Amino acid sequence: MSKKALIIGLGASGEACTKFLLKRQWTVLATDTRNEPPALERLKDCERFRFLTLDKAQSVLDEVALVVISPGISPEHSAVTPLVEAARSKGLEVVGEIELFARELDRLKAERGYSPIVIGITGTNGKTTTANMINDILADNGFSPVNNRAGSNILGGVATTLISAVNLRGKTVKDLAVLELDERSSRLIYPYVHPTYLLCTNLFRDSYKRNAHSEFIFDILDKHIPKQTKLVLNADDLVSARLAKNNNRVYFGIEKQSDEVLNEDTIIIDTRLCPKCGSRLEYDFRRYHHIGSAHCTKCSFRSPKADYDVTKVNEGTGRITMSLKGKTADFKMVGTSVTDTYNLAGAIAVLSEFGLSAEQLRKSVEKLEIVKSRYDEEKIGDKQVIMSVAKGQNPVACSRVFSSIKNHSGKKSVVLMLDDLGDAEETSENTAWIYDTDFEFLNENSIEHVICSGDRRMDYKVRLLLAGVPEEKITCVEKESDAAMAVDLDKADTIFFLYDVYTTSYATISKNTIGNRMAERSAK
Repeated sequence: MSKKALIIGLGASGEACTKFLLKRQWTVLATDTRNEPPALERLKDCERFRFLTLDKAQSVLDEVALVVISPGISPEHSAVTPLVEAARSKGLEVVGEIELFARELDRLKAERGYSPIVIGITGTNGKTTTANMINDILADNGFSPVNNRAGSNILGGVATTLISAVNLRGKTVKDLAVLELDERSSRLIYPYVHPTYLLCTNLFRDSYKRNAHSEFIFDILDKHIPKQTKLVLNADDLVSARLAKNNNRVYFGIEKQSDEVLNEDTIIIDTRLCPKCGSRLEYDFRRYHHIGSAHCTKCSFRSPKADYDVTKVNEGTGRITMSLKGKTADFKMVGTSVTDTYNLAGAIAVLSEFGLSAEQLRKSVEKLEIVKSRYDEEKIGDKQVIMSVAKGQNPVACSRVFSSIKNHSGKKSVVLMLDDLGDAEETSENTAWIYDTDFEFLNENSIEHVICSGDRRMDYKVRLLLAGVPEEKITCVEKESDAAMAVDLDKADTIFFLYDVYTTSYATISKNTIGNRMAERSAK
């Protein structure tokens, strides 16, 4: 039989897999649920490549030796199911793309002793920011890891990244990989990709349609983290700190600060009871939600001690002091929030374990900046305009931003553009996350105006009313792109625009609108 493969699904990972096989002199036939997938334009002129519409794909099964299915397509519950069943009935091997790469890695390891270092970053909040910091620090120290920075953190994006790391001669281009890994996809990723180090930032309630409760995600990760992986865990997170108890591990954390406001009243505290005996936990301090330090008065359970510990946060100088396994080091703060400090501490911890010295880390951290698409401040006329990501369908991420706004000085207006892109495309009646979010932080005298925009604008209004925000302070606008026009420029010193991770375009539109309005105002 000829060296011929059929690829089912021609998205980004399918395209990478096609190129991977073509370089190895395979003939590649490809099909997709779409008649003209975007990758087709880039592949159509490749030698030994042919595209077939899905209705024609079964006719070539007798020609192929291998069937590769993209991770974004369900083999059991989709339009490709009859094709997959027909392939299996003929005795053809049907594999996933990441499995294909894992086999190549196993071959390289057996033949050449090749075993790349893989740094994985997972967790509910902070994955992308932390992964970006890790990549930037490594690059500043002369490393050039393969990474999925420009791609997805679910199975398809990881497969694309890893497949593209293997060159024509079957040699890997990189000996180091930094991979942002979706916690929900761990059961599909970890059987084939075994991180050398796995940093877990935290575990919270998130994306209720797929992730729901933090303990649900904990169970998935706990079952599938490879036994040989060294864990870098948040000592202050009473959920993720308990992951994979038999694995080698180190912890990072932030000590209680003398001037810190603690025990903030929040709706969600997911760890109230001892995970060991079920008795009520006693918090030594609670920073927010279940982040802090606690112990059980009935058994031996207590929060672990951090190996990489932020001992001092000096907001005045914009610097932190850390104990790196007993050695003191000083670093620039990257961002002003406590969550930013946790992200930095996690990055420093995993890169210390990787082998970078405190001095290497210090010099590189000096060059880091918060990505402006995540957070940006700009003075426009006499107004301070602050753009901030507030991750949609994530009650803890939104509550953290709301708390920050509450504590910000001066008179404020807040524009909510929180609709999740996925929810906008395939909406759900489940709005539970809104009622787990602390909208009460926006019931503050210094917050003069709250503008709700998008499809969920009335849901946000109802929640604000339940939080005690006076109705006269609330305005609803149908389209996010029009929200900035509803801002009363006479009411506030600072205007906050809060948007989802995947709707950053609204932030740009809003800032430009405020700029134009302020210019018109000055011209009068």
